[in-house]
Amino acid sequence: MNVVLTICSANYLAHAKVLGDSLTKSNPDYQFVIGLVDRVPAEINLASWLPYEVIPVTDLCIPEFRAMADKYHIIELNTAVKPFYMEFLYRRNSDVKNVVYLDPDILVLGSFKELADKLRNNSIIVTPHCCTYDNSALNIYYERIMLCMGIYNLGFIATARTETTFTFLKWWQKRLVDHCHYSPGSGVFYDQLWVSLAPLYFDGVYVEKNPGYNMSYWNHFERRLSRQDNRYQVNGKHDLIFYHFSGYNPLEPRLIANRTSEPTLTFAERPDLQTLYD
Repeated sequence: MNVVLTICSANYLAHAKVLGDSLTKSNPDYQFVIGLVDRVPAEINLASWLPYEVIPVTDLCIPEFRAMADKYHIIELNTAVKPFYMEFLYRRNSDVKNVVYLDPDILVLGSFKELADKLRNNSIIVTPHCCTYDNSALNIYYERIMLCMGIYNLGFIATARTETTFTFLKWWQKRLVDHCHYSPGSGVFYDQLWVSLAPLYFDGVYVEKNPGYNMSYWNHFERRLSRQDNRYQVNGKHDLIFYHFSGYNPLEPRLIANRTSEPTLTFAERPDLQTLYD
C-alpha cells in the first residue's frame, strides 16, 4: 500500500480535497490522507471529504504537542508535525510501503510509478528547488535563497518503509519540537532547512532532478510547459508529474505568486503557464 499525506489547518481543507482528487485521478492505487492540525469548524462537514481520511493531529498523541502549539504559528505548527504524521502512518498499518508527503497547494498531473520504482532502492527522495543554473540575476537570487532556506523544497518528500526512514523521522522529530520557526538567516526555516543535512547523515537519500517534479515559481527559469497528447510536458520531453502553486492567491489571479518581496515572473512573460493556472 502506498499513501500520500498532506497536512493542513481547516482554512486549507478545500485545497487538500483538490489535491486528493488530482492524485486519485492520475494514481488511483494510492491512498490519500489529510492530517488536520486544527479543530473542525461547525460550518464544515467532513463527510464532504470522503473517501479521503482526515486524521486529527490529536490522534498522534505527540507528547510535546501542547508546547509546540503554544510557541508556533499556524505554518510552523503544520510543518513541525510532518515527521510525526509520517511515522504514525507507518506504525498504524504494517502494509504501508511508502509514505509520500505533498503540500496541499499541489496538483498531481502524472504517474507516480517511476517514484515508486525508485523507492524500492532508496529510503528518502527529495527535490531541489532548482536543478540547473545560469548567471542571471534571478537565478543568483534564488541560489542565495536556497543557501538561506534550504536546498530541497519540502512541499514534497517521499519515503519507503526502511530502518533508515524510521531513524531519519526520529531525528527530524527531535529537531522540529523546538526548532521549526520561520527565521531566515538564523539556521532555522520551518522543517525545510534541517533536511539539507539528510544526505550527510543517512544512506539512501535520492535527489530527484526530473524537472517534472515540484515545478513552481522558483524554478520557472529552467522549465517551460507545453501540451502534447492532452498531457503537460516540461521542456518538451518530461511529463509534468506535479505542480506546486506556492504563493498563488486565487483572489489575485493575475499574479503567478503573491510574493511582494521576491522577483517573480508574470503571465505576460510566461504565457505557457496561463492555462495550467486557469
